[in-house]
Formats: sequence, C-alpha cells, structure tokens
Amino acid sequence: MNEPGHLEAVDQADFEHTLHVALNDPDIRETLQQPTAQVTAEQLRARALAAADTIAAEAATEYAALVRLRTLDTPTPGPRQPSPATAGNGLLAALAVLTPLLSVTAAAIFLLLGYGLQLADTQQPLAIALIRAGWVAGAIAVLAAAAAGTALVITTARHRIPSRQPQPDAAALTQAHAAWRQALLERGLLPFLHRQLHQPPGPVPQPRPASSPRTAHSPRLQQPGLHRPHPPFRD
Repeated sequence: MNEPGHLEAVDQADFEHTLHVALNDPDIRETLQQPTAQVTAEQLRARALAAADTIAAEAATEYAALVRLRTLDTPTPGPRQPSPATAGNGLLAALAVLTPLLSVTAAAIFLLLGYGLQLADTQQPLAIALIRAGWVAGAIAVLAAAAAGTALVITTARHRIPSRQPQPDAAALTQAHAAWRQALLERGLLPFLHRQLHQPPGPVPQPRPASSPRTAHSPRLQQPGLHRPHPPFRD
C-alpha cells in the first residue's frame, strides 16, 4: 500500500458494500426523500466512488492493520530453493543409507570366502584375514545403520520445523476486517455523504458553438459594417 488511502483491488467490493450500507442510513434516506433534496442517491453514490481514496484515508490505520495481517497469510510465490546446508545434509543422509548396505554386502562376501577357504583347508592365512575383514565390515554395518537412523530422524525434524511459518489467527483477521469497515463507515462515508447532501449538482457545461476556420482567425469580419467594397481602379 503505497498511499494511505489507496485501496487494493480486493477491497473495492467491500468499499461499495459499505457505501450501500451508508446510503441506507436512516438520516440520509430521510433527507433524500424530502422534496427539497438537492441530490439523489445515485448522485451521492457516484460522488463517493469518485472520492474513494479520500474517504478511505479516514480509516487508514485500520486498513494498514488489515493489510499487514493479510500479508502474513499470503504464501511466498515461487518454489523454495534449497540452501547449501540442506543439500549437504541430503548428501550425508544418502551416504548414511548406502554405507550400511555396502558394509553388509562386503561382510557377507568376506565371510563366505573366508569360511569357504577354511573348510577347504587351503590358504589358511588368507581365510583368517577374510574372516576378520568380514566381521569388521559387519561391525561397520551395524554402526552405519545406527548413524543412518539418527540422520533420518534429524533430517525429518529439520524439514518439519522451517515449514511452520507464523500464520495469522482467523479470528484476528476477521476482527481487523470488521474494524476497518466500521471505521470506513463512521469516519469516512457517513461524514462525506452528509456534506454532499447540501452540495447541489454542478452546472452542466454547455458545448462551445462551432465556428468556421476563416471566422475563427478573422474576428473583425464578424462585426457588421466593416466589410466595404474596394473603389474602382482609375487610369
């Protein structure tokens, strides 16, 4: 709202409805029904609509409070761009999910190879090393799974918290709207209409008579007796 009395397009209908209520005020209707009334209801309505911004300025404080509350309820247009921190958290969460899977797969492979070699009674040092690597990979899988669960819980909590923005109370918004319309009626429309009841309609401008281009540039030719014939030429 750049100007104190400038109404937004969404509030024009409310202004006209409040104007209708003001025109049905008992005092105004009684004055309009008198034989000496100088204006009609339609003339009053036209004058009020022409001076809408001036009238609305009388309730500028209430209107500013209404617009401020209504702005809180308006969602921000455009998609929300992820921040670098959010992208980093997503990468960590992906790694936390993949690490247990890879660790479990590696542990299964190492243990199968190690115990297979041990049962075949061949390459015992390699079999023991593979079995140890398998159990280490299994322990890493358990720790990674615990870390993945914690990361998922933290990520979910962070996504829930920023989505909750301050929202205006519906009752407060309705109350602000009613307060603006009441101030518009009492401080703006009714005093304006009462003043206009004693203002007679202005004179209708008469159209200017059309004149030919020649007479418009020669005003002396419009006066009688100024046109005289030239004397005859003598040798």
